[in-house]
Amino acid sequence: MSPEEITLIEDFLTFLEAAHTKPADDPFWSQLDSFQAALVDVEDRPLKLAWHIQAWCDQFQITINPAAMRELRVNMIKKGKTIPKPAEGEEASKVYNKALISQSVQKAKDSKSA
Repeated sequence: MSPEEITLIEDFLTFLEAAHTKPADDPFWSQLDSFQAALVDVEDRPLKLAWHIQAWCDQFQITINPAAMRELRVNMIKKGKTIPKPAEGEEASKVYNKALISQSVQKAKDSKSA
């Protein structure tokens, strides 16, 4: 898996973590439903997942700023939050999988409905 794919998935997971700042009436939330529904048919491989994320972002004109996401991850780590990353010697596919992404989407949605 290329570094671009890893970065795209990391940025998307960070983007979801920060989604709680979006108002409840933001169209993002209904778009996130479409992401989760389409994710079901995506092959559980990091490359395919990265393509799905990119296609969804393009479809809904969602821009994820990599520099801002890196800064947000640094701040999250400073606050003691963990960011899923492959451990040394572990394959990224074991961390960046469909289940993790789906769980992150659901967590973002749950935080808005609570």
